[in-house]
Amino acid sequence: MEQRRQYLRSLAHVLCRWPKLFIGLGAALALVAGIYTACNLQFKTSRNDLIGRDSEYWRLYSEYAREFRAEEDYILLVESDSPEQNRVVVDALVSALVTASNNPHAADAKLAQRFSMDDLYYRVDFDALKSWFLYYLSPDELRQIGGAVKEFRQLVDILQHRSKLDTFFDSMRRMLMVMADASVAERRQMEEFLPTITAIINQLGTVPVEKAGNDLLTPWASAFFSEEMVSEAEQQMQWQGYQVFNKGKIFILLVHPRGGELDGEMAPHDATIPKLRRIMAEVGAQFPNVAINLTGEPVLDYDEMLASQRDATRATLLTLVLIAVIFAIGFRELLRPILGVLCMILVLAMSLGWATLAVGHLNIITVTFAVMLLGLGIDLSIQLIARFEEELSQGASRKDAVIHAVECTGPSILTAGLTNAAAFFAMMLSGFKGVSELGLIAGGGLIIATFITMLVLPSLLLLVRRRSESTHIPAQAAAHRFNEALLRRPVLVLAVCGVITVMAGLLGWQIRFDYNVLNLQSKGLASVEAELRLLRSPDAESSIFAAVVVDDLSAARRMHHSLTGLPTVAIVHSIAELIPEGQAEKAKLIAAIGEHVQDIRFNVPAADPADEEALLRSLAALRLRVGQLQRQATANEDVESQRRLDALADSIRVARQRLQEMPAEERYQRLAAYEKRFYHDLEAQLRLLATQETTKEMTVADIPPNVKRMLVGKTGKFLIRVFPKENIWDRAPLERFVRDVQSVAPKATGTPLGLYEFVEILQKGYVKAALWALLVIVIIIAVDFRNVAATVLTLVPLGAGMVWTLGCLALLGIPFNPANIMVLPLTVGIGVAYGIYIVQRYHEDRNASLYGKSTGRAVLLSALTTVVGFA
Repeated sequence: MEQRRQYLRSLAHVLCRWPKLFIGLGAALALVAGIYTACNLQFKTSRNDLIGRDSEYWRLYSEYAREFRAEEDYILLVESDSPEQNRVVVDALVSALVTASNNPHAADAKLAQRFSMDDLYYRVDFDALKSWFLYYLSPDELRQIGGAVKEFRQLVDILQHRSKLDTFFDSMRRMLMVMADASVAERRQMEEFLPTITAIINQLGTVPVEKAGNDLLTPWASAFFSEEMVSEAEQQMQWQGYQVFNKGKIFILLVHPRGGELDGEMAPHDATIPKLRRIMAEVGAQFPNVAINLTGEPVLDYDEMLASQRDATRATLLTLVLIAVIFAIGFRELLRPILGVLCMILVLAMSLGWATLAVGHLNIITVTFAVMLLGLGIDLSIQLIARFEEELSQGASRKDAVIHAVECTGPSILTAGLTNAAAFFAMMLSGFKGVSELGLIAGGGLIIATFITMLVLPSLLLLVRRRSESTHIPAQAAAHRFNEALLRRPVLVLAVCGVITVMAGLLGWQIRFDYNVLNLQSKGLASVEAELRLLRSPDAESSIFAAVVVDDLSAARRMHHSLTGLPTVAIVHSIAELIPEGQAEKAKLIAAIGEHVQDIRFNVPAADPADEEALLRSLAALRLRVGQLQRQATANEDVESQRRLDALADSIRVARQRLQEMPAEERYQRLAAYEKRFYHDLEAQLRLLATQETTKEMTVADIPPNVKRMLVGKTGKFLIRVFPKENIWDRAPLERFVRDVQSVAPKATGTPLGLYEFVEILQKGYVKAALWALLVIVIIIAVDFRNVAATVLTLVPLGAGMVWTLGCLALLGIPFNPANIMVLPLTVGIGVAYGIYIVQRYHEDRNASLYGKSTGRAVLLSALTTVVGFA
């Protein structure tokens, strides 16, 4: 210790001889560091950048990213109570995104993505799959359709002979007459046609006849397909292939990230996301009643980074101001506190240069280092200035005050600075890239702060002075009385502290860990709110999914089936669900169906006023026949027949009532138009059955291009997208989902796996960093003091402070989370510094009366500035 003080005394003499040199060197280094930072420092927004590249997750994700063009999609949510309006807005967005005037646009960054239709996914083109529609059914379902077509051919012949509406309803009445006396098996077979009649009558007089029907989903579909098949088709096709949730209140448009102006390089999100928001704002201005929001993994990361940068900048400036104010109040003057703050500005500039040189970028964790550095680094200046003023108050000259401050307080400053730096450097052993980078940057920053405090601050104290030197120590009498009160009853003080520590320790065991990273986002952030609304929508898929990459179609089929059966999986999307299985067997069955419905045409005669009366009579006769069958079904307690007959009876009653209430001219025009549509729909349905592809099997080449681009990689590998059933932003559902997916696909990757890995490694990394920091600090202190008792006393404030902190967190209901868990290694470094200052000052003069001296007051002031910095 004595040898170190001699070295520091020699250093103080050098400083006193050339103070301007050290000030100039410090300013020059800060200027160079600032320029270097401005030119080279980058910000990384992705949470994946926080995970080390040597991890298995990173390797798998990188392979997936290279194959499928890197990032998760940007998700545009179009929301209102009007599905039709939402569809119009989606179309307007698509048009605006791909228009030449926006690609490029003067208001956008040069590297922003230039959008094309290849980048957009918002609807499925069902027409492209029409030729293979029947292949998605099972062989048993195809045989059922084949039997229905044979029975249906007799009706077709009747309708071809006289293509009028009343012809159909008269035929249905005759079928119901036969049904009344048919066997149970024959009756059941005929009952299968009742939903078709019901659908046709429901359409009569209620559907706008000027709109053409969908060939894949006309009322005639239920004549050939089961009610379950028709119901499923209705759900998939009612929105014309658009991606729709919550009954049309939410429409989804996906934009896939792609290379920007530089070929082969991914367009940076910080260039593309503002472009998307500009286009959204322009389109949104045309539709004020529709909300357009942007979310998705890249957007959440980008917004998180923006919020972190903004808040860190504000916090840094606010911290500087508050520290200066507290410093000035504590010393009852402005000049020397300003010198201390000026030194911290130099430290901040050099530390940013160090971060740029050592790492090259900041992320959502390391962006906070500046505030930490200010809160911790200013402590060193406070200790030196406090000792300098103490020496002045005892009559020392300015030069002697600087020499004594450097010589006597310098060891404490060096030890505290190095132990804090060691605590940060220990984070590099955590195994988590984001934590390691924070440790490297902040540890280097604290070493810089230590040297600036020891070299530049003493030089400034020598050169910058007022006309009259103050030697007044504020509140010295009050501090002395407080010190005496503590020393008069040391056992009581220790007992009270011990009780509080035990109680805090018991409370601390109740602290939980909040794994949900969405809870860390700024409140009201549009992308977060949009993601939460998407999660709350009863039928919506999360914006994030697990990704499984396989080499061929057969592997995709096996994996798709295995993943679909998992209890935590909501839905699985892959090429396997689009390319039917068993096509050779199905082709023969489909060809047989087509033979019965080839080249069927209907010649609909011109409308005649007499047709109207004939139709109403036919409906009335049909209603009477249905009533007879209803009574028969009731007597037989046939619930299934009752259900179908009741629906048919209701449809006839409503249709007749609406037709009779219409003005005569409107009724005539509507029935004439509907008659044409009726036979057009029948022709279309039969043509669909007749024109199914039977000469070749469906392959990947036949998949709609926008779907294929999403599911087939650059080298032909297949992507399986696995969507969770539960909200996996919460930890328990995430763990279940990851465990289930990995049980089937051990090499799965994607955001859920990254999220799981991120928080898991983060939590363990900070705990490990805290343990390493504690170990390194204990070693440093033990080597410095070379005394077991002094080492233990130095660690007492650290131990008590950490336990009290845990107790306060539990008492206030504040959980640990992926952000605030960094308090563990930081508290180790901060808490031990105060013990070092006090124990070393005690060793200097063997007097426990500290609060009447500069050291005690400086510790209190340092603690206050540190609290302000972190707060």
